[in-house]
Amino acid sequence: MRLFRDPSKADALDFERGFYARLADEETARSLAVQHVVAPRSGLAWPVRQGQICRITTIEGPQAGDLNVWSLTNPREHFWAARTRQLEGSHVTTFSRLWSKRPYHRPMLTFIRDTLPTDPSPSGGRC
Repeated sequence: MRLFRDPSKADALDFERGFYARLADEETARSLAVQHVVAPRSGLAWPVRQGQICRITTIEGPQAGDLNVWSLTNPREHFWAARTRQLEGSHVTTFSRLWSKRPYHRPMLTFIRDTLPTDPSPSGGRC
């Protein structure tokens, strides 16, 4: 069993990356619908519907945060970190997807842009 996928080889997990690249390129044509600022040591939940784009940005230097994802229509379907790590690797980036748990086991979201440096920090950290 292969634990990590080789992005240079085609397999059953492949999808149309061109579609997501076009979404990223068209981003300047969009208008901001809503903006939230989350205070330190707090949290926020908001709906993101299929086809919508959500941008998460740090506004004051390097920060750490947690992200959890649930289906709007089925709270039993939610993000499965361990399986995502097996399929996508430990450091997600552009075109990585977050996968839901069994029995659903489907992509819940796809990253269309990653502005973090590709090299890890001196301490090895990266999101």
